[in-house]
Amino acid sequence: MDEVNSLVGQRHGPLILERLLGLGAVGAVYLAMHPPTGARFTVKVLHPPLAANANVRTRFYVEAQAASRVLHRNVARVLDARPGPGGLPSILMEYVEGEPLSCMPLPLSPVDATALLIQVLEGLEAAHARGVVHCDLKPDNVVITRDKQGQRLAKVLDFGMASVLSACFSQEEMAAGVSLGSPAYMAPEQWETSAADTRMDVYALGVIGYRLLTGRLPFGRGRMGEVLLKQQELRPPAPHALDARIPPVLSMVMMQAIARRPEERFPSARDFQLALITAQRRMSRPTMTLEAVAPSTQEPMGLQVRVGNLGSLEPLPVRVSDVTSEGLFVIFDGPPPPLAARLPLELSFQGRSLVCVGDVVRHVSQDEAVAWGVSAGFFVHFAEPSEMLTALVAQSSAGAAEPPPDPELAQLLSRTAAVGQDPYTFLGLPNTASFDEIRQRCEAAVNRVAHFWGRTLPRSQRRELELLRARVDAARRTLGDPLTRAGFDASRGNTFGIARCIAAGLSEQQVEPMRRAFLCARPGSEAQAQALFVQARSLEAQEALKAALQCYTQALTLDPLNIPGHRYYWALQRRMRPMTMSLPAIQR
Repeated sequence: MDEVNSLVGQRHGPLILERLLGLGAVGAVYLAMHPPTGARFTVKVLHPPLAANANVRTRFYVEAQAASRVLHRNVARVLDARPGPGGLPSILMEYVEGEPLSCMPLPLSPVDATALLIQVLEGLEAAHARGVVHCDLKPDNVVITRDKQGQRLAKVLDFGMASVLSACFSQEEMAAGVSLGSPAYMAPEQWETSAADTRMDVYALGVIGYRLLTGRLPFGRGRMGEVLLKQQELRPPAPHALDARIPPVLSMVMMQAIARRPEERFPSARDFQLALITAQRRMSRPTMTLEAVAPSTQEPMGLQVRVGNLGSLEPLPVRVSDVTSEGLFVIFDGPPPPLAARLPLELSFQGRSLVCVGDVVRHVSQDEAVAWGVSAGFFVHFAEPSEMLTALVAQSSAGAAEPPPDPELAQLLSRTAAVGQDPYTFLGLPNTASFDEIRQRCEAAVNRVAHFWGRTLPRSQRRELELLRARVDAARRTLGDPLTRAGFDASRGNTFGIARCIAAGLSEQQVEPMRRAFLCARPGSEAQAQALFVQARSLEAQEALKAALQCYTQALTLDPLNIPGHRYYWALQRRMRPMTMSLPAIQR
């Protein structure tokens, strides 16, 4: 959108459109601010050519009204739909500040990928229960943000926009194979019908899960409709065949989700979710969140809680902490209820009582509790909390006295918050660091965090400290393992870091699945790199070493996980500068 057509600076009711966030097939998305309060929202404005079509305008409002009925923590909320700037149909939505899934470095670990998919499926289940099907689920429509407890939270955006787009086309155009979604994530039957089916979302999320685990799409860049119709039985390799670190049970869940025929997939988002939870329990770190954050040790004064379905005929009185309008942590020494179990709750405070229900979303095992110095138990999220419940929780929290912030910790948290998410920068290391340097710096960071762990801290600082420890652990996992570090460095173009991984023993056999995934996501890169490698070898034979080095550098930028290429490159570096560079010891 050029500056002439931009709506930045215009008003939508009391809101001012501050910045263009993005352009889609249906409309332009703006960040809007409410000047008196500073509150921020998202406004989607229908493109003017589409707004001229009465059918499209009607469908736009119908889909917005349907999406507004979906109230769930994993779905970006639709707040209002009405004419906006210039009379163009507009949707007012919750502003989700975070990172789209499409921007995250891949592949993710099986534990993190599973936890993220489970969250997305919770949102899909809520939408499907209200008759709302997404039909264009893709990584750009899933944003990773943080909830009030500081835990990572996946939110799904843009329900119903594929249906709006379908109103632009005639029956003849639809029959001719017009695409209403993102081809790489569209279920095969979407090429043949515009009728929404919840199993289309199951398929799309299965493709997303496949990519999270392997770093590549199951069918390369996506399949066109003609290919889908001709190759009825086409099946991609199972994820665990590409990467042995992926548990086969999780791999098979993904394969069922992306089955060619709808009847062979999971019949609902709930069934897909239960299959992932079953796989999750068989993995080494069962958790429902991307980062396992410890519960608080501070219990609210005067709040009494009873929980049903804990192995007793009557609800049991329990101790709780981390009480917010979204949920609470139940301190419980016995066997915890299953993940996703729905429990009846009774909360009482100062003579007021109310009954509600909550879903079990994460366990804190005895081992985790000992490591964190807290009590074992489980986290519960309230299922659609009422205004009365929110008010009671707020009242019970109002009188809780907290210690003052720790100034030394505040200074540390301020410094670490300013360094961004890059693990090298976070640890204060150059991207050429050795594995010994990484290990020593991680140990120092762990000890630094532990220095504050025994202090009495306000809840907000303790949560920030827990998140800081999670960041240290994430940096250690990313940079401390040669294969994981190689994948990260490849996404950043850091050839020296990859050389460190090869010197540490990373083999061609280990890295090849990751290399194939990297190249599949960048069509044409392998052929270009191969041509540059051939040219570099020729130049090397002619003793044109400087030109050969430049060719190798360009080739490794395109194909950074090519281990033989690295060996030639670093051998040439030593020939040219044997006394002036500290180079990784890579054997040819």
